[in-house]
Amino acid sequence: MKMSIARALKERKRIIGEMNTIRNRLNNNNGVQVNIKVDESGKYTAPTAEDINKHRKLDPKALMEQWYALREKLIDLKVKLQAANNGIAKQLVELSELKNELSIVDSQCYGSNSVEFYSEKMVRVYDYVYDEAWHLAKVDELRKLINDLQDEIDEYNATHFIEVA
Repeated sequence: MKMSIARALKERKRIIGEMNTIRNRLNNNNGVQVNIKVDESGKYTAPTAEDINKHRKLDPKALMEQWYALREKLIDLKVKLQAANNGIAKQLVELSELKNELSIVDSQCYGSNSVEFYSEKMVRVYDYVYDEAWHLAKVDELRKLINDLQDEIDEYNATHFIEVA
């Protein structure tokens, strides 16, 4: 069956979500607590496996089998997506780097060069190479480049297909 890359990306996200759900269910059902009464002499009867399994809502072994099946499906899908993305590899790398640059630009301090009196014998001088006006212009420029690249990638993903089982 053919599936667009865009649809395959959604399917990848869905599979990962299912795997996380199974992992949570496994965590909740692998170890269970069984409270057993102790008699007057301090003895108790150990529960049978059947008694213990009554406290489990789901079978951990069956959950692991589901998880393994989804893992194989995810690996197959990721390999096909990786191959399909060769046509936009440069755009994907560039998008990642532009997002990194935006993060760096947004995390810096910007202001106006100024002097302030600190004490009778000292003043503070603030000198900024990149001021607030540069910061705003650079953020706008980077966001436009990011949006344009993302649109190009989205168009590619919507119009290119992979073969899935």
